[in-house]
Amino acid sequence: MNIRLKSMKRIVMMSAVAAALLAAGCDRGEKTVAPSIETVEFSAEAAEPSPYTVTAAYCRITNADDSTVLTAIERANRERIFGAEATADLQADFDAMVERLAGEYVCCDEELSHSFTYQFSALQNCETTRGGTILCYQTSYYIYTGGAHGLGSVEYDCYDLTTGQRYEFGYLGEDEWAPAVRQLISERLNAEYGEELFGTTPETAYVPSAVRITDTGLLLEYQPYEVAPYCVGIVGIELTDDQIAATGAPLIWIDEK
Repeated sequence: MNIRLKSMKRIVMMSAVAAALLAAGCDRGEKTVAPSIETVEFSAEAAEPSPYTVTAAYCRITNADDSTVLTAIERANRERIFGAEATADLQADFDAMVERLAGEYVCCDEELSHSFTYQFSALQNCETTRGGTILCYQTSYYIYTGGAHGLGSVEYDCYDLTTGQRYEFGYLGEDEWAPAVRQLISERLNAEYGEELFGTTPETAYVPSAVRITDTGLLLEYQPYEVAPYCVGIVGIELTDDQIAATGAPLIWIDEK
């Protein structure tokens, strides 16, 4: 089962403007600036034509103007939540998101519209790790459009505060270290969840899309239905730096600093 919003399926790519800002900042050798974070909350609901509730909590970098790196990260995060058409006005961005969702999910059949309901939420929190050198966003989504239950998911975006680089972890499942990484993931999943899993082996294990850098390693999280039934919820395991290094895979969050 793979029920996800278009906005949740969006491939996160830094805009050309953000990339240019980062390049300019690196060329000037800017010093690292610690981000100041404010959580901005939004909500909207209506009873007609179809009942809906939309909520969002956005982590805004209030001192983004202090460095080109923070400016680019703020821009990339805004596009992550509100889309490539995001502006400098958060309320306007949220209102536009609500309008898009209404267009996708409001029932157009007048006889059914009052019985059809949907709920959507995109809630962020963020924190720095690795001695304040990396900023990690967690975005938790939930969508309900009827039926037995809704569906939640989680996504992570981790940025190097010196370079503005957004870390990607797909490489862990590639190259010569991939079999050892899959073996490690399989062992950790089975140790933590055992028979609750659908059945994970070194041949079927993989690196999920939701990966977060922690102070001691990586947190890997699998969405409902990816490796276990819905009732188990989001499945998470942590791999330490030492465990990952033992597979032969490079630790880019350390090695490339």
